[in-house]
Amino acid sequence: MTIRGSWTITACGIVLAVTITGCTADSRPPTSDEKRAAHLERVRETYRLGRGAGLEIQEGKIVDGTPPASASPNEEECAARWTQLGEREQTPGDRAGFLAACSSFPQPGLPGYDEAVAEARGTGATP
Repeated sequence: MTIRGSWTITACGIVLAVTITGCTADSRPPTSDEKRAAHLERVRETYRLGRGAGLEIQEGKIVDGTPPASASPNEEECAARWTQLGEREQTPGDRAGFLAACSSFPQPGLPGYDEAVAEARGTGATP
């Protein structure tokens, strides 16, 4: 074997060892606290998505001529939006949270409307 060939084999061995070590260095399963935190973050994310979708559906219906008092989205419209967004349930309750946040979007003029709009636009507090 030539010197060049042995260096290539050595270099490949080193790269393989580093790759294996890097892949197994943090292969421990997540703790229950980490799982809980990831679950809560996903539910919050889908809630925010649901609020935004609710506002978009409502505004679209108003633009199309639906009276504001009848423009709040229903669960079927929200479920269709979930599908349009390409979402899938990743953690228990995230789809249900999306549907609840979307379909409960208040009518313009009702208590909570301004807060819901602020949440949907990312300028308000999110539960």
